[in-house]
Amino acid sequence: MNETHLITHSSRMADVVNANPAVLSVLDRLGIRLGFHEATVEDICNRYGLSTHLFLDVCNIYCNKHYEPRSGQLSGQDISKIISYLQTSHKYYSTKSLPALHHKIHRLLAGGNESNAAIINKFYDDYLEEINRHFRFEEEVVFPGVKNLLAEHGSPSQTENFSTGTFEENHSNIEDKLSDLKNTILKYLPDDYPQSLRMEILKEIYAIAEDLDKHTRIEDKLLVPAITGLIGNGPAEEGLKETQPQEEAAEEEDEQNHGPLSEREKEIVAEVAKGLTNKEIADRLHLSIHTVTTHRKNISHKTGINSISGITVYAIINHLVDINDL
Repeated sequence: MNETHLITHSSRMADVVNANPAVLSVLDRLGIRLGFHEATVEDICNRYGLSTHLFLDVCNIYCNKHYEPRSGQLSGQDISKIISYLQTSHKYYSTKSLPALHHKIHRLLAGGNESNAAIINKFYDDYLEEINRHFRFEEEVVFPGVKNLLAEHGSPSQTENFSTGTFEENHSNIEDKLSDLKNTILKYLPDDYPQSLRMEILKEIYAIAEDLDKHTRIEDKLLVPAITGLIGNGPAEEGLKETQPQEEAAEEEDEQNHGPLSEREKEIVAEVAKGLTNKEIADRLHLSIHTVTTHRKNISHKTGINSISGITVYAIINHLVDINDL
């Protein structure tokens, strides 16, 4: 999505949507109906009893990649609205967008190579379970914990074990496997699969990945600082993924390693697919663990695939291992 000027309280809502179609998702999840006429953002927020500041933060996160919310601690009503928004997002992902994508992947793979179909469908099943497990943690632990903190007479026993650390430990990077699936369909699935359906699936993956990224930023930049303020841990200056740019910067130093996999790297891919650890691979191939680690980093750079399950799919599609040997 192209970067846009910041949305303000005086922006006309119809102009906001015309310039940033992704805002439609925000409106839908907040229960805002279309038919704005010439109403401004502030007019619409007043009409629906929303905090204008919160609405602007959410919309600007969606529309501007580098936007940083300026608010400190949000009001209790604002935090409740964020939780409601995130719960609606979870329902949308779990019951609509991700199942619809899975159905199209089944259609794409039907009639093709049976090993490819089996391993890609299993990969997607595992991904769905991982992301739904992430959502369940938030629904069953995080959100009730925040609501206890908001309660006027919340019992200390209900909140003493709840912290942003609990959130951070379980806030996995749910985008990685979706990226692996995207690269598999884009780069490695043979070209005899239906082109139009393949294009349609890729467009949906890109759209879901971008929406999930915004979902995560709303959690990191709005909900987590609010939780931190509630439990008195001081300002949350770093979001849940603030270490990622440093990690990415370190990895970019090695990105000169492009091109096809070497024979040794193919060997390592096969061993990873079989479930061996770095130490086991090192012992089997008579290498140091450091060498195996370096090869695996280069494999990720070259293939664009990071997860073990993604590497397994890659190995089977490229005939580096037989599915029956796994």
